[in-house]
Amino acid sequence: MRRRDFLALSTAAFLPRPPFRAEPRLVERWSWAMGQAVHLRLFHADEARGLEAAQAALAELRRVEGVLSRFDGGSALSELHRQAGRGWFGGAPELAAVLAAALHARSATGGAFDVTIEPLMRAWGFREPRKAPPGERELAEATAAVAAAVIELDGSRIRLPARHTRLDLGGIGVGYAIDRAGEVLGAHGVEAALLEVSGDLLALGAPPGSAGWEVEISDPRHAGTILARTRLQDEALATSGQSAEVVELAGRRHGHVMDPATGRPATRLLQATVTARTALAADVLSTASLVRPASYAGVRERWTV
Repeated sequence: MRRRDFLALSTAAFLPRPPFRAEPRLVERWSWAMGQAVHLRLFHADEARGLEAAQAALAELRRVEGVLSRFDGGSALSELHRQAGRGWFGGAPELAAVLAAALHARSATGGAFDVTIEPLMRAWGFREPRKAPPGERELAEATAAVAAAVIELDGSRIRLPARHTRLDLGGIGVGYAIDRAGEVLGAHGVEAALLEVSGDLLALGAPPGSAGWEVEISDPRHAGTILARTRLQDEALATSGQSAEVVELAGRRHGHVMDPATGRPATRLLQATVTARTALAADVLSTASLVRPASYAGVRERWTV
């Protein structure tokens, strides 16, 4: 063998191999948080690390629930309700940040989205069972209570001046929690994930070899029927509807999304689906779109917390 050929072979033998790249593994988990079913799918090159990321994201959902839930007597929101009419409450900066976003949303939607809607939820039987719709006097009082409700913020401090003010964060809390869980996934090195909390979704990246996460939107008029399909990549989708959470009063079904202006359940649409940059924005806008559909068709907005 000639020396030149030997050197060429020797050099080739010691060239570094390209780094091994493991195929991304699908990690899938189901859970329950924010009072709703949770489904998480993610891809990670290391399955064990993917499982850790999934557990951390689900734990984040439950942590936020412990701050914002009105059903948890130990939550920051429940403590704020107990402090209503008594002065400033300064023990929950995260709750204050969510309420700041809620106040911005109320202003930006002209009142179509309003977290002070709780008196109407009670009047229409969504908190305690009743057999008949509210009378005109009861309805007028509940509507007036919503219109008069005040939330004051001073940095991380919160004040509800009226003793009976109660807040319902159902239309913004889930979106906020999903965004926080998405940040946790990113911090764990996850680049492709789809997190769903009962129809509200956040898509990070896309599955390997795909242009996005394929999602289906159910038809509220026909159980088990798909109304539409779309693909999501680095965006959120939220659906608000009047067919899933309902009460039946005097033989008539009423949806849970209230129109603050009329004091009655919104009836212009049966369902509204919105895509936005964040889950919080999609959550808010899907509710506002259900209440006033003509005002928010095609709107994309971003609320940061």
